[in-house]
Amino acid sequence: MLKEISHIFELLWYTSQDAEVRIWLYQLWMQPASTVASKLKRERTWTYKLLRTMAHDWLVFQTEKKWVKHFRIKDPLVLFTHIERKIETLKQAQNHADSVSQRLLQFESQRYPHLPKISLFDWVDWIRSLYADMYETTIKNKYLVIKFFASNTFESQTSVHTTLQDYATDTFKKLTQKNVTIETFLGNWILIMEHITKTTNIENLSDLPAGNSSINIFVIWKTLYLIIFKDIPFWIKIDSEDVANTMHFLFEKLSLE
Repeated sequence: MLKEISHIFELLWYTSQDAEVRIWLYQLWMQPASTVASKLKRERTWTYKLLRTMAHDWLVFQTEKKWVKHFRIKDPLVLFTHIERKIETLKQAQNHADSVSQRLLQFESQRYPHLPKISLFDWVDWIRSLYADMYETTIKNKYLVIKFFASNTFESQTSVHTTLQDYATDTFKKLTQKNVTIETFLGNWILIMEHITKTTNIENLSDLPAGNSSINIFVIWKTLYLIIFKDIPFWIKIDSEDVANTMHFLFEKLSLE
């Protein structure tokens, strides 16, 4: 019997010693902590503190006789009532799990403000949403210049029939209407990128290849977007001032060459 009750107590974050105290108290009816301690051959202060904890959790009933605290168990089923309360409390905690997690993440971001935030997604619909995200980020923050690198090899153009138009839709057109300049660097040639050209003419950007591992890199202030167009295209978004500053530096070096 003690083993079974001890197991239940352990599930409730108590110990086998706690279970032993409760079983003796149930047999002794109403007694002070000293009597229970004597039966268990344990120190009275330890027994008293444990009984007070159980009384706080409503596992035992506490009363006072002649200025001495006595303890008893009114109903052996009170343990299962306690279990039901625990279940209800855990359900309430679970209902608040998302909001609590978000608040804890805020503390973490405040503790490590310079850690980059990285998002990774794949599939076509996510790529389309990425271009929408870039547009919203640019317009919301009133940025006027975007730096853009794209591979533009002949093999990429001829081996696939998809272009940025299939993913970016009207993003470049809308940026033009908002007077946003896209400093574009194209990695050109036949099979592999052999030289880089720069242009600010974004009218034909939608015609760039989007397949055969062609790459797009956008740097929008403190955010880097990397897109790789494979059979299943995927993109990485990195919110990091350090990473973005490095890319800005590299693009500036390309502009000078």
